[in-house]
Amino acid sequence: MKNKITAILLISVLTFSCLSGCKDRANTAKVPKTGNEEIKPQLVVAANPSLVFDGRNSVIAFNDVKNAMTADRKAATLTTLYDETDWAMVYKTGEDWKKHGIYGIEKWHNGAHISSDKLGSYSFSDDGTISLMPYTTAAARLGAYEGGTPSEAGLLVSVSGNEQNALCYQIKEDGYLAIPAGKLTAIDSVGEIKTGFLAEDNDSRSAAVEFIVNTRVVWSGEFVNSTAGDGTAVTELSYPDISGIEVNAGDKFFLSFKLDAKANKPEDIKPEKPAESGGKKDNDTAAPTEQVTDIPIMDGYDSHFKIVRSDSADIKEQQIVTKLRSAMVSVLEADVITVTDEMGAAANELLIGRTNRPESVKAYDELTSYRANNGSDFIIRMDSGKLVIAANTDYSLQLAVNYFLEKYCNSDKAKLPSNLNYCYRPELKNITIGDRSIASFTIRTEKYPSVMAVKAAESLAQYVIEKTGYKLKIEKDTAETANEILVGMTTRSGISTETFKSKSLDLVKGLSKKTLGNDDYSIFIKSGKLFLEAGSDYAANFAVTQLIARLKESGTLASDFTLSGNYKKKDYTLTDAYAYTWGDEFNGSSLNRKNWVLNSKFKIRVGPYYSSNDAYYLSSKKSLDNNDPNDDFGGPWINAGNGFMQEGYLKNTIGNSTVENNMLVQTVYKTSEGYNENVICTDGRMEFRYGILEARIMQSSANGSISAFWTRTRDGAKVVNEIDISETFGEDKIKPNLHTWGSAHTDHGSMISVRNIKYPQNGEHFYDTFHHLAVEWTPDFINMYLDGELYLSQDITSDTWAAFKETTYVVFSCTVPSGDYADGNNPGSIITNQGVNQYAAARLFDRNGDGRIDINDFCEKQYVDYLRLYQINSRKYSLSAK
Repeated sequence: MKNKITAILLISVLTFSCLSGCKDRANTAKVPKTGNEEIKPQLVVAANPSLVFDGRNSVIAFNDVKNAMTADRKAATLTTLYDETDWAMVYKTGEDWKKHGIYGIEKWHNGAHISSDKLGSYSFSDDGTISLMPYTTAAARLGAYEGGTPSEAGLLVSVSGNEQNALCYQIKEDGYLAIPAGKLTAIDSVGEIKTGFLAEDNDSRSAAVEFIVNTRVVWSGEFVNSTAGDGTAVTELSYPDISGIEVNAGDKFFLSFKLDAKANKPEDIKPEKPAESGGKKDNDTAAPTEQVTDIPIMDGYDSHFKIVRSDSADIKEQQIVTKLRSAMVSVLEADVITVTDEMGAAANELLIGRTNRPESVKAYDELTSYRANNGSDFIIRMDSGKLVIAANTDYSLQLAVNYFLEKYCNSDKAKLPSNLNYCYRPELKNITIGDRSIASFTIRTEKYPSVMAVKAAESLAQYVIEKTGYKLKIEKDTAETANEILVGMTTRSGISTETFKSKSLDLVKGLSKKTLGNDDYSIFIKSGKLFLEAGSDYAANFAVTQLIARLKESGTLASDFTLSGNYKKKDYTLTDAYAYTWGDEFNGSSLNRKNWVLNSKFKIRVGPYYSSNDAYYLSSKKSLDNNDPNDDFGGPWINAGNGFMQEGYLKNTIGNSTVENNMLVQTVYKTSEGYNENVICTDGRMEFRYGILEARIMQSSANGSISAFWTRTRDGAKVVNEIDISETFGEDKIKPNLHTWGSAHTDHGSMISVRNIKYPQNGEHFYDTFHHLAVEWTPDFINMYLDGELYLSQDITSDTWAAFKETTYVVFSCTVPSGDYADGNNPGSIITNQGVNQYAAARLFDRNGDGRIDINDFCEKQYVDYLRLYQINSRKYSLSAK
């Protein structure tokens, strides 16, 4: 077998932390300190506040903050504390309180910016001197001043400067609040690091402490050193039971601190011995005396390793595993077995991702415990004869795979050291939006986003992982949180997500609102939120690319930042180097005949219902009984010609495709002769190979009408492909599929799991609002998306999928079925066998409003807002359009 070198992806830009062990690296995403920072006065207090509502519901700050920090560290985020609990760190500005931004989860810092050896503090200032850390005295070495004893568990609250700071809880419901008796203990040292705020240095030092409900002070005390206390220091405060405080939902409780002191002298807060920089100096699991042997990547003519992935791995992780296997097969010229961790453990496993094997669990525990911002870190190690590749994000897992292929699997003669233990932990920095770390933000798209909007959000999240190590959540516009990056038009921009439920057959107007032209975008900060408004999904995508460019320049956005511009079509500057190369926005008053023709290349039989079996046909005879909705007779074949069935009962006409309110409207309805339906396509007008094809569609209903969005190779090709992006089969669902025709027809449905059929969320329908349907077709894979969510991916690199190298055209259809097509879900069977739901009765089968359920009233419409094609500037991609 000849040697091959795999492609090196991104490796050239990496600076790795070690060669054969896990060495210590910076534990935060902050700019390293210079040692010349201003020393600040800082009070550190051990507190364990609990609140009791109506004598039965308790809220314990320690539990909430501890659980939030655990969740954030596991997910490499900074959003859980503010988004999923009712606690926050705030400061007084005028008469109002304002939330502190969260800058990181890191080591505790004193007023001289010296850090302890403990990780696990939420930082609320860029220098780390304002922080919140859950502690237990068994795990933390807290030194109290003389006479003080911290509670066994609680929160270490650190505040600095001259502002009034507070730990705040927002009350959730009306009732009566009680605060059980407790104590607040001033802390003199954390580990070996001195705090020094109440130092006896002849300077007056004090801190006012208050319990406040809204604006009412319900308890107060004061920490003082002996100079401020007329010879008596107060370093621990006890408070009594406080009860009977009437509160309403939305009220706030504050544990408030206001310092009155100047900064300590450097000599008072230096550690007694040098503090450790944090984390293990060497995470190499190999014993120093262990004999190192080389493990060949090949075992004779077979791969030494069998790949094992998690059975619950998402599609993106599965794609990374597929690429790993393909690269190994190419290099080794041997098959590489891939299984899930549901299979029993065996020797010589390559464990990739979060598998259930103890070696993987151990590596992931190490990743998450070392530092919270671990999104760019990875581990490659040999452990108990198994090769472990572990990373907490898709970005870092792909980096790990790239490095493994470049370093350890670059030929069939490659070998791995038995004590391999390689950790990548890059130096990181912070990115701020206004006065807040970008890691505390959530990215939100519209409720039903396009794939281009989601790709833009993912590219921004990946950039943040790369630079800060934190992973931003990407969520749809179904909730609102304090810190948001809003990609595209959301409800925060006044856009309604109302659904289409009119009893009228007329198009509901005002389903979408735009204040910008399709190509335009505007970026600005308002009320702590970063808006990326745009007139289209592709303009929003371009806006994100411009935002990333600005962040690369400065790493920060001022609170008054603004940027506006526009995207130029066919410019390859969108995410992943895509460009908007062709589309139809369906503007104007009629269908653009340069783009669309009737689907007239198929044989059709005339009759009452639509059916399919490698061609379109209807069955009937002239003596059709229009009063019998299930009448189904055989009949002769005829050619569609111009698509108008003069001899029968189906009419496919351009007149059934109209443009209303800048949308394509396709109609299928019952006539005295049968049904009028509509199938239009770009055959001979536009054909393409590879790219992202996406449409924003409101489908016809589930009651016997079929909406379909698909592509197909032109007749005459040696092999023909068909990509069914969506087909409803007379039901409220979206079913994708792939077909090929050569010497025979192959329905690849058996290779596409039934779990990939998409159904609407509870209480929703695909026929009552617009959704984005898309396919991403590349030389290597076909991905299917619903509202930006990747839900199906098919590798097409083998000969089985050779037909998918042929060009295709686009088809939109709105029809009715018959026979066994769609399992008999035609309008007649809906009435006869299944009954009619309220929506159907109102909209489909009582068109004339006479209150009768009648097949002759049947009428359904499909609405298409736009169709857009995005492609990469590559010779493999093609486009032919008039």
